[in-house]
Amino acid sequence: MKIKTAFLSAVLTLGLAGCMTPMASAPPPPAVTTAQFVPTAASSNAFEIQSSRLALQRSRDPGVRRFAQEMIRDHNLAGRRMVSAVRASGMSPPPPGLSAKHEAMLADVRTAADFDAAYVSAQLSAHQEAVALFTNYASNGDDVQVVAFAKETLPTLQMHLDHVKALNGGTARAM
Repeated sequence: MKIKTAFLSAVLTLGLAGCMTPMASAPPPPAVTTAQFVPTAASSNAFEIQSSRLALQRSRDPGVRRFAQEMIRDHNLAGRRMVSAVRASGMSPPPPGLSAKHEAMLADVRTAADFDAAYVSAQLSAHQEAVALFTNYASNGDDVQVVAFAKETLPTLQMHLDHVKALNGGTARAM
C-alpha cells in the first residue's frame, strides 16, 4: 500500500509539475530606441495628418470626414507634444516629412479608385503599427521625457484604433 501511494504521489507530482511549466510564447519584440522611435512616430503622425487632410477634400462620407477631423486635431497636438518632449531631452526634433513607407501609403490612398475604403484601410494599418510602436517604447524606452510622451499619447492612439475599426466595419469597407 505504501509503495502504491508513493508511486501515485510521484506520478501526480511529476504530472502536475509538467502542467505547471509555462507554455512557450513568442518572444517580446526588441526594445525600440529613442533614435528609432522619434522619426518613426513623427512620420506616422505626419501621415495621419496629411492623409486626413486629403480625406476632408475627397470624402463625402460623414463618418470618414468626422474621423479625419479628429485625426488632424489629435495628431497636430501629439506632434507638438512630441517636439516638446524631444527638446526637453536635449535632442533636436526630427525633420518634418514622411518616411518612404508613409509616402507610399499616402500615394496609394491618393490614387485609389475607392478613396474612402483606401483611407480607412490605411488608417487601420497605421494605427495598428502606431499602437504597437508606442506600447513598445512606453514599456522599454530609453529616454524619460519621450517615454512619458509615449505613455500619455498611447490611450489616444488606442481610441483612434477603436474608432477606425468601427468605421472599417461600418460605412467604409475594407480594401
